[in-house]
Amino acid sequence: MGLISGISYALGARRTFVRRLAGIALLWMGVHAAADVLDDVLYRMLDGLDLVVDESVAALLSGLSSLGGITPDTALAGIERFASLVDLAEKDWLALRLAFVAELLLDLLLLDLAWGKRTLEGATVGEDFRESLRQLRQALRAFDLERVLGPVTLLAFTMGGSVLAAVAIEQPVRRALQASLPELLFGTNVAAMVGLLAIALLVWRFVPDVLHGALVRSHARAEMSATKLAQVRATSTPRFPKLQAFRDRLRRASRGLWLLLALFVAVAGLLGGTQVDDAQGLPALIARCGAFPEAI
Repeated sequence: MGLISGISYALGARRTFVRRLAGIALLWMGVHAAADVLDDVLYRMLDGLDLVVDESVAALLSGLSSLGGITPDTALAGIERFASLVDLAEKDWLALRLAFVAELLLDLLLLDLAWGKRTLEGATVGEDFRESLRQLRQALRAFDLERVLGPVTLLAFTMGGSVLAAVAIEQPVRRALQASLPELLFGTNVAAMVGLLAIALLVWRFVPDVLHGALVRSHARAEMSATKLAQVRATSTPRFPKLQAFRDRLRRASRGLWLLLALFVAVAGLLGGTQVDDAQGLPALIARCGAFPEAI
């Protein structure tokens, strides 16, 4: 008990650090869940591209055959040989590797935002709250895509991670209810409700801290970028000052443009990969809360 108490007190004294780690864990779980959907999307894209290439080669060889450049048998053999170069297993292998690379890249790109920036340890609750309000007002003073899309993207990914954790909690709860209370008709409904409660608790406890830290970090990165740009402009005289000023404003506003793609992946993972017939998805989890026993 002494060891457990010591660990508990040590973690309690580092609540901010633990919350940051938990937020990053939820984020990476969400990215992993989205990568499964991205794998399917990439496979369909590769399959479609392969079909276009096969049809183009077939049209080219058929045209050469009609012009007398090659015999019809040679054209047919060439079309069949080219169509068999990349089979379904190879496209699936490539899609999996591309999705894995995309997952690692997203993990690294989002890490700095997810780690965020916080107030100093040791502040009272009132001081921390006032400092947070000041930071948020300052962070929202200027516009750029990273400040707008960063928190939204992290919210989508962390929600996806929360759903993944909730389903992992729901399954042992359902098995325990079925083993201890086999006559309970609504055991699956109860387990699904426990999963939804887990989502609510995870989001309430960890997600606001992640979003707040990300917004403040985004503001700090924007200020650093603006300072570097001002230093560059101070050492040079633009030929067209108004055009240069417009380009600078556009550059600052479009900072974080890559988050558009990240947000698409996050939403696809949260919605596209959570169809009702998918037991791992949020819609299915909600449906199991109110499903009749005979429908489960």
